[in-house]
Amino acid sequence: MSNADRSFDRVAHCYDETRAMPAAAHAAVTDGIARAVRAVAPAPSVLEIGIGTGRIALPLADSGVRMVGIDLARGMIARLRARRPELPVAIADATHLPFRSAAFDAVLFVHVLHLLADPAGALRAARDVLRPGGRLLYGRQEFPASPVLRAGAAVREIFAEVSGAESESRSPHERASEAFAQHARACGVEPVESLLATWEEETTGRRLLEHVAGRVWSSTWDIPDALMPEVLRLLTPRLEALLGDLDRPVLLQSRFTLAAA
Repeated sequence: MSNADRSFDRVAHCYDETRAMPAAAHAAVTDGIARAVRAVAPAPSVLEIGIGTGRIALPLADSGVRMVGIDLARGMIARLRARRPELPVAIADATHLPFRSAAFDAVLFVHVLHLLADPAGALRAARDVLRPGGRLLYGRQEFPASPVLRAGAAVREIFAEVSGAESESRSPHERASEAFAQHARACGVEPVESLLATWEEETTGRRLLEHVAGRVWSSTWDIPDALMPEVLRLLTPRLEALLGDLDRPVLLQSRFTLAAA
């Protein structure tokens, strides 16, 4: 990660709560990632880029996977170390990993590749520390045809309107998925995607507005404080048009997909 990368420190206090998965979905994600890395080695050594609070890494470690992590968000790392001080973690840049070549059986990105200023550079660095035959893994949570997806697109459009910036049609997650696929194919490997978990939760338009105002989503982190009131003013009627009553419960569908190369 570099100074241009977005740090999760600003949401360290609420990260685990706002990114939580139901217990059954979390267990399915852990099992799916564990299967993917054990296909490479029976006792795999895995580096997680952007390990954060350990939300993904700790259950994997509990399942017997040897986890190592890097991150730049010191507030997130502090929470991880409070939970599991013995788990090896380094404060390091994703494009300049402090490890020898062929050190790991797998390198894992979850909820971070879309935030990196140079995802291609991070993927090259990850490949360099993989042993021959190792696996590069990219996990992401998606919201197919959901209020969150539509709200995120609206935030990007409105921010472009009020700031005069160029609007980006693709989401950061779409760009990250493309970077991962391009890197894999450049190495002569076709990435394989697996759906590990699906689940449903309830939300409201009001809660979505609160998440934007509180900068819970990474898509809001670049909005200057001076522009946030105008973004919220323009976003509110768009959400009302999408959802109707902002206090009416809306079903939110989520899924976790793992791409492997």
